[in-house]
Amino acid sequence: MRYSYEFKRKCVELYWEGRWPETPVGIKKKNFHIMIGRWARMEGAKGPEVLRHSPANKCWTAESRYELVAQVIAGRSNQEVALEAGINPGLLYQWVRKYKTMGYNGLVDRKKAGSQRILK
Repeated sequence: MRYSYEFKRKCVELYWEGRWPETPVGIKKKNFHIMIGRWARMEGAKGPEVLRHSPANKCWTAESRYELVAQVIAGRSNQEVALEAGINPGLLYQWVRKYKTMGYNGLVDRKKAGSQRILK
C-alpha cells in the first residue's frame, strides 16, 4: 500500500506527540507502528522531503552502492545507514550480501536475461 506524503507527515506528527493514528484496514497494528517509527527516523535524518514519493526510481551506481556497503562493513548498522540514505534496509542488506559473495562485481547492474522485448 502506498501512503500519501500528507498521510505520512500526519502519522509522524502524531508519533512525536506520543500518539498513534488509526491503523488502516488490512494492516497489522505492530507492522504499521514499526513503519511510522521508520518514517520518523528517516525524517529526522533527511528532513520531511524524504517522505515524498520520487517520480522515478533512483538509479544507484556501483560506486554509490559500495559507499553504503562499506559503511556497514566498517561497523555501522544496516538500519542506520539505510535510513540515512533513504532506502529500504532490505535493499541495503542485499547489496551487502552480494558484495560479500561476489565482491565489487556484485554491485554492478546487470540486465536480467529476457528483459528485453523483441520487436517485429
